[in-house]
Amino acid sequence: MIAHVQPQDTMTSAETKSIYIRDLPLPLDTTSMYLHLPTFHQPRSGPVLVGNGSGVYDVITSSDRYLGFSPMSAERVQAERYDKRKHIPKNTKNYTIPFMTTDPIERPVPPGWQIYTHPEGCLYYCYESSVNFHGYSRKIRVITQADLVHDGVAETIENLARLVYSHACQYSSFPVNVDLVLELMDVRETVTAGYYFVHHENRCLFWLQDFDATVILRECCGVTELSHKQIELEAQYWKHIDLFPHTSALHCQVLRQLQQIIRFAISDCMTSEVSAVCAFSIDVLKNTLDLVKDVDVENDWVQSAHDKCFIARMMNHFRHCQYLNYHGQQGARLSRDQTVHGDSYAERSMMMRCLAPLLFNAPYEHVRSLHKLYVDSIINLLDWRSFVQKLNVEMQDFNLLATVLLSVNVGFLAIQTVDNGRGYSLSQVASYVSVISSFGSMLLGVNIARQSYTQGPNMVDNAQARLQSLVHPKHGLETLAIIYSLPYALLMWGMIFFVLAFFTECFRHSSAVPSVPVSVAALIVLVLVGWSCYTLGDRVERGHLSGSVFTAVQWIKDLPRWMVRSVSAHTPWCVSEAE
Repeated sequence: MIAHVQPQDTMTSAETKSIYIRDLPLPLDTTSMYLHLPTFHQPRSGPVLVGNGSGVYDVITSSDRYLGFSPMSAERVQAERYDKRKHIPKNTKNYTIPFMTTDPIERPVPPGWQIYTHPEGCLYYCYESSVNFHGYSRKIRVITQADLVHDGVAETIENLARLVYSHACQYSSFPVNVDLVLELMDVRETVTAGYYFVHHENRCLFWLQDFDATVILRECCGVTELSHKQIELEAQYWKHIDLFPHTSALHCQVLRQLQQIIRFAISDCMTSEVSAVCAFSIDVLKNTLDLVKDVDVENDWVQSAHDKCFIARMMNHFRHCQYLNYHGQQGARLSRDQTVHGDSYAERSMMMRCLAPLLFNAPYEHVRSLHKLYVDSIINLLDWRSFVQKLNVEMQDFNLLATVLLSVNVGFLAIQTVDNGRGYSLSQVASYVSVISSFGSMLLGVNIARQSYTQGPNMVDNAQARLQSLVHPKHGLETLAIIYSLPYALLMWGMIFFVLAFFTECFRHSSAVPSVPVSVAALIVLVLVGWSCYTLGDRVERGHLSGSVFTAVQWIKDLPRWMVRSVSAHTPWCVSEAE
């Protein structure tokens, strides 16, 4: 559970955003509360903490700079690591290896600091020491991924750590054996650092100020309970372990807990196609369970940093899924297609009802599929991948049929009786329209397939942003459903116009002998096609079709009345003469 620490003194609203050295008060009871700062080496230049005798710390610096710190999340540290990487210049080269180089090469580090290499390859630093809170010695650990080799960076980080722990001494219930993570956020006149504390016993992050956690809680709406936020705080804790594996210890109990979670996820995926436990397939879960069994444990503790990263990533994923599904809350999401906010998008717009008959009711099928994928602004990776694969297969099939239809139309137009050079017949015009529809179906199909192929590894992130921009508050994703229906509808209209051109050519200048069997065959085929479509179509589609026909009839019936009203509104004299 989350440990709450209550300060002895309240902070102003300005202090909750960023706390600076010059505003830092001394502890209220200096006789019973004292703090021996870690033995950092003193910087040659830069900020140094001194007391001015008036109960306020001042900053002595050569450039009149101040230090400040503000809360951040492990998500922010990950973004700083991956998005703001240091670039290596091309022109600086030195390919010489000194003779007799046999000893391990170690990078220079400031005194008291230790350097670690993450399994992915990045560097980070750690400083361990002890401080006294209320007469008790407590071990502290300061972690940063700032480049301490540069001049002044190590001194700045050390003094920022002094500042944070000087403020932490005001909290009588400050936890024991916690880690402090510092990240330089802004280096200008005021050197500001982001920070968070890591509580390993309770598996959470905490801060000395109220933290606006929008950056880590924004994926869910209606978040009010602290027990719900606690789940994401544990997910952030596991993200911290993944970012800094060497500075954390994992007990074998975590492995047993992870095995239990994975076994339940496998059973839930086996018995439910819309399991909300995780976003992994059952094959991935089985492989993960085998990997967990191979983790090396020595004296009940996980030793390898690689294994710690693996365990932390899996725990972060499961905890984050629990947060997204409101785990342990009233109205929790038990399957992926359930909404916790009651968003049904059942009401259909006038555009949808009018266009659906022209598009052969295909938008209704797509809108149902999209609303099962995009629930409460959340997309599941497995569902979206299967939907995209199915959509790509449909687009390929439609393109193949459109190509065949285009070839058939070209052969049909090559008949001399169709194109006799004496003008445009009905069969010739209908074939031209069929050709245009075929081209439209192919172009739209290729474009839709290209959009899914170009998304790459960020498929879900791109889809999230695109669906969020297209969703309507009342009608949902009707626009996207109509777009996905266009290739099929244009192909169908191309077939209809080709059939029209074919029958026009068949019955033109034909006697009753060939016309009767062709008409009977056409009628039988038409009845069979209509009967099969009506039988195979579900009740919802039939209801939509009847509703669309009723809407169209009602619109045509009311059209003269609307025209009269419109004319009367623009010409008042007509009304007066009529009166």
